[in-house]
Amino acid sequence: MVQVYEPVEGISVWIDGGIHIKARDPHGDPVEMSEEEALALAVLLHRLAVQQKP
Repeated sequence: MVQVYEPVEGISVWIDGGIHIKARDPHGDPVEMSEEEALALAVLLHRLAVQQKP
């Protein structure tokens, strides 16, 4: 079962043979993040990348 993380509204991150990230806005616009949200996304991506190391 794949666990999906949503660190920021409109952004999903999951691992399925690699780290996947999907940004989706209901209106097709880019997802805008505050500095805090960008840092939360960076921390999550770093944690997932470290977990993938053999």
